[in-house]
Amino acid sequence: MKKFAPIVGLMFAVAVFAADEAALQSVTDSAAILKDLQQKMSSLKSVYLDFTQERHLKLFSDPLKSEGVMLIGQPDQIRWETTAPYQSILLADHKSVAQFELTDGKWEKLKLGFPQLLKRVMDQMVLMNQGKLDALTSDYTISVATNNQAAVLTLVPKDENVRGVLSSLAVWLQPDFSATREVVMQEPGGDFTRIIFNREHRNVTFPAGTFDQTKPLDFAAVRAAVGDVP
Repeated sequence: MKKFAPIVGLMFAVAVFAADEAALQSVTDSAAILKDLQQKMSSLKSVYLDFTQERHLKLFSDPLKSEGVMLIGQPDQIRWETTAPYQSILLADHKSVAQFELTDGKWEKLKLGFPQLLKRVMDQMVLMNQGKLDALTSDYTISVATNNQAAVLTLVPKDENVRGVLSSLAVWLQPDFSATREVVMQEPGGDFTRIIFNREHRNVTFPAGTFDQTKPLDFAAVRAAVGDVP
């Protein structure tokens, strides 16, 4: 069951903010905002994010929590690493996906058949963080809402089969797009996961091996090479 937790965590989520936040206002003509976001995000060469994940299930009164990092590099590379309460790595590019789990102090590459939905979601996360919004519109209907504290992009899958397991994906950003606050996805049945990004570092230089799908570089070495990331 533990081996599948990071897959589930990537595939489902929704946002819950403090009650005193100003109400979001839907943007009727979102073209200008999306263009601004695309211009700002497309200049990014890489992104390093610390996250806390809360998986909310109707069967449990308390959310299932985990922590980790998400690393995005060029071209179209992503590393999603859970560091607590267990250790697991998901790696993907535009061609393939790989998963590793730490067992008895050694990284083991898991021989799992990755569902196409997982690959699709990871691809969308890369496209969003690289500002490639034009590529997203073929698979999602995108709407925008804003207030003085956040800009929220909500992506609804156009494919009915995808909507059967993923109702929507929402990305909460700072109003000036300077940082990603949350990535959230919601299931049709009401279960959701909230992925909160605690720190974001842009345009960092990742060492060789960071995104290697055969033998990924240990995260301690990645963090040491990046230098200024805590």
